[in-house]
Amino acid sequence: MNKYFLLLLTFFCQTVCFSQSIKGFYIPDSLKKRNNEYLQKSYDKIYRIDNDKAELYANTILLKGKKEKNSEAIYDGYYKLAHTKGLKFENGKPYADTLLSLTKHLDTKEYPAKAFIIEGILYSYSFNYKAALNEYVKALNLAKNKNEDQYYYIKKLIGILKTTTGEDEESLSLFLEYYNYQKKKIKTDTKDIKNYISAIFSVANAYNKIEQYEKCKFYNKLGIAECKKYNEYNSYPYLVMSESIADYNLKNYNDAFVNLSSIEKDLTKNKDYANLSILYYYKGKINYDLHKESKAIPFLIKSDSLAKLSQGALYTIRDGYEILIDYYKKKGDKENQLNYVNKLMYADSIINNNQNYLSKEIYKKYDTVVLLDEKEKLISSLNNRNSLLFWILGAGFLIISVLLYVYVKNKKRIKEYQKQADRLLERSKESFSAFTAVPLPIETKLDLPEKEEKSKILLSDEKLRDIRAKLENFEGEKGFLRKNITVDSLAKELGTNRDYLSKSVNELKEKNFSQYINELRINYVVEELNKNEKLRKYTISAIADEVGYNNSESFSNAFRKVTGTLPSYYIKLLEK
Repeated sequence: MNKYFLLLLTFFCQTVCFSQSIKGFYIPDSLKKRNNEYLQKSYDKIYRIDNDKAELYANTILLKGKKEKNSEAIYDGYYKLAHTKGLKFENGKPYADTLLSLTKHLDTKEYPAKAFIIEGILYSYSFNYKAALNEYVKALNLAKNKNEDQYYYIKKLIGILKTTTGEDEESLSLFLEYYNYQKKKIKTDTKDIKNYISAIFSVANAYNKIEQYEKCKFYNKLGIAECKKYNEYNSYPYLVMSESIADYNLKNYNDAFVNLSSIEKDLTKNKDYANLSILYYYKGKINYDLHKESKAIPFLIKSDSLAKLSQGALYTIRDGYEILIDYYKKKGDKENQLNYVNKLMYADSIINNNQNYLSKEIYKKYDTVVLLDEKEKLISSLNNRNSLLFWILGAGFLIISVLLYVYVKNKKRIKEYQKQADRLLERSKESFSAFTAVPLPIETKLDLPEKEEKSKILLSDEKLRDIRAKLENFEGEKGFLRKNITVDSLAKELGTNRDYLSKSVNELKEKNFSQYINELRINYVVEELNKNEKLRKYTISAIADEVGYNNSESFSNAFRKVTGTLPSYYIKLLEK
């Protein structure tokens, strides 16, 4: 009943708030005589710091624009309202749709590209990444050769989407491109301090994603220093959050905890529930890693309670539910154990549905089918307890519906993994070379017709031969088994630059650098598993470490992409 009431209330707020923000809004006396430049600067200063005030300025810009029949102010008011509303529980889409309707026939430096940008941002906030990408592409085509600021900003937004597919190296490249553009601008009269610091944060966060924590910390410190230098604090709490996550991964637990605590009030004031949920998750993880389980559990529970208000946090906090399930299992508290099994299943259904079209699939410690089996046992055990009977009956229908959907979906996935494991074993018996990433001979490429050759060959024959020889040596010495290999580090090792190496890998291997390294590692580990019984006894984490991955999740994702199955299924097949 409460859930349905909340949905109705949300719909009512989204419908009524749109009209109230325009018709029912009155400009405060303190702002009536303020000009548009003052309102713009005030909004930019407070956005993401105090969004209630930011919304006040956005409404004032819009209403003044209407009274003065100032089209640019009207467009900007709708844009700012859409952006501000989109950060909170309310939906900013009606404002974005109105903006698009007003500007779609314009042909100016700003519009209609800016309207497509805000549409894409709002789709991204609601995890409709495919729709977001479509809007960004429309905006990119409009901004190209017309508005350099927009063009690079859109590339940054596409970089954010790439992080959802696990293309972290590619997203880092886009973020660095945007950062370098903003860094050049900061020395000119057209400097954009807010976007410059935001660009620094994007780079720092990308280095966090690829586990280069020291580089992440370098950019975090740069961003924090620039916030203080320019008195611009929009990105400040997020830079501190990024710094805390890097410190957590470097096991600097005290620094991470202190920094997280320092931004807690800012995120609470701004009702940033997603990042608050992530903040409490990391506070819980810090205590859990320090074996302070009794202190960790309340933080993880608080993280879960805030995740109800923003599903975006579920992607990060998911394994917090695993900790809670294990905790209550040890205590023999079956009610809470069941509660968090349900929540983990719900989180998985949300993540799977939102990423249905994406190339990346998250590998999980708790396989869905195992969870279903555990859930059935728990419900069977609890059926004899009358105190829980009413609760189970009340929630049962909804839970079973969700679980049935997830069960059917995962049963198909498991069958596919088993089928692919069978195929992999059969092919590896016949000839392992079928899976080996062998480059095409350069001579084959040079025999292409002239037009096709020009469209494909990016480097001279001599450079291609040189890099090809070096790559063959790199493969022969199994250099790909080293951890934290990047296109930059390997380029330096081979005495070339990242652009030459990246283009050469694309030419010679017909894949990007990340795919090249992953295929070498996975092909190697498949061959080793076939012939090394001892290796099969290792945990997935230990095998991942053997072949250069920092964690089992990265290894399992790479294994699935190359072979179509997961290492656990393949090892199980080998052990039969």
